[in-house]
Amino acid sequence: MTPPRPLVADHHFLLATRDTGYRGLAASVAELIDNAIQAAATDVRVLVREGRDSSSPDRALTIAVLDNGRGMDREGLWTAIQFGGTERFNDRSGLGRFGMGLPNSSVSVTRRFEVYSWKRWGDVLHTYLDIDEVAERQLPGVPEPTARTLPGWTVPMVGRSGTLVVWTRCDRLDYKRVSTVAAKLQQPLGRIYRRLIWQGLRLWVNEEPVTPTDPLFCHPDTGEGSATAYGGPLTYDITLPGSSRTARVTVRFTELPVAQWHALSVEEKRARGIVGEAGVSFVRAGREIDYGWRLLGGKRRENYDDWWRCEVVFEPDLDEHFGVTHSKQGVDPTPYLRSILEPDLEAAARSLNARVRAAFEAIKRTAPSEAAARATRQDHLLPPLSDQAKSTRKRGGLRYAIGLAPIPGPHFFEATEERGEVRLTINTDHPFYERLYAPAVADPSGVLRSALECLLLAAARAGLAAGPSAPRAWGQRFQREWSDALAAFLETKGCRA
Repeated sequence: MTPPRPLVADHHFLLATRDTGYRGLAASVAELIDNAIQAAATDVRVLVREGRDSSSPDRALTIAVLDNGRGMDREGLWTAIQFGGTERFNDRSGLGRFGMGLPNSSVSVTRRFEVYSWKRWGDVLHTYLDIDEVAERQLPGVPEPTARTLPGWTVPMVGRSGTLVVWTRCDRLDYKRVSTVAAKLQQPLGRIYRRLIWQGLRLWVNEEPVTPTDPLFCHPDTGEGSATAYGGPLTYDITLPGSSRTARVTVRFTELPVAQWHALSVEEKRARGIVGEAGVSFVRAGREIDYGWRLLGGKRRENYDDWWRCEVVFEPDLDEHFGVTHSKQGVDPTPYLRSILEPDLEAAARSLNARVRAAFEAIKRTAPSEAAARATRQDHLLPPLSDQAKSTRKRGGLRYAIGLAPIPGPHFFEATEERGEVRLTINTDHPFYERLYAPAVADPSGVLRSALECLLLAAARAGLAAGPSAPRAWGQRFQREWSDALAAFLETKGCRA
């Protein structure tokens, strides 16, 4: 009788599984950190260094994860390298479930990885997996673990027990410098493991401790001016699939301090994680598994939504309802879960959006124009108006101000100069205000408003520079024609903002 064929063609499977689709290096490294935490590690070190063969043309980097967990015996280590190999398959008590994390994440980054593990100092076991050896049919399976000395560069950091995973031929890195790769790991790992770091986990990238990053801006470590809670936590007891048991989902919202932070530069807002970070943080078993615009129903994402946050916390018992896959990189909630959570989350999102909008409107009513202030500072670089030459030179330039008002006639703005101040008044009855200016003012970043106001102030000053003679009359005619054409264009469907 012909023996059955293997379920998996090893030499093809390893090459194919490299494209599992990890979102980035941090997501791959996180699989190894998860394993360390599951093994009761309290100190986990991500080490990025030059490759062992630094003379090779590509100078491939080496990345390693070293922990002080309980370590593995011979059988445990041998099993851990297998795809699906685990002693805790479908265990819902911790971060892992399927036994895919170690090999799957490793081959997504490197062509060879080695694993050292010891339950007591001095008794170190070692095995490895090499994609090229498998593809060339030189390696039919996971080599039996054998005694091996730890790499010398790890010895000063090694604990009495632990595990070391080394990716020795990393061929899928976006960056080639040690410092760059290490820096790119800091922020995402600080966000993924923020709760565990607050609880005492020591996590490092090379010599630097990983700083926890709180997307909700409500932990004391975020400092002065942090976010405030919006209402109390929402809790839901969700029935588990095929069971009468339930597991709890906890949802909370926070509001960022618009009054304190609105005046920050766009660069500073981006550095703090404000701009472009609207969404929901999904936390599974104490670590963030996903972040995105989900479970918010029909609420579309807007710029105002950068100024509030949501966190959804659940345990692995609810993996099926949240659509968690073996790579633990995201959620895809089921219709059943959505029917329970989305109505409340969407209602809160709409309310928070309205509160942020109102906060910005209140600020705009009292805040001076940034563009006008900049124009006032820079006007000395321009020639003075002909009929104000002496006074403007004495003051070092004109002052500028912007106002809003209905203006009789077709002009979408008017500019006047009196006592050294140029006042630009935008016509609130002109389509320009509704279609372009108001949406620009509504943008919390302030970039579009500032650019638009600078353009108008420059046009106003250029018109005033013509003086009271015939050229100025020509300028007024030009402004009228410009305003009429702009109104016509903005009334067409394709030009609406």
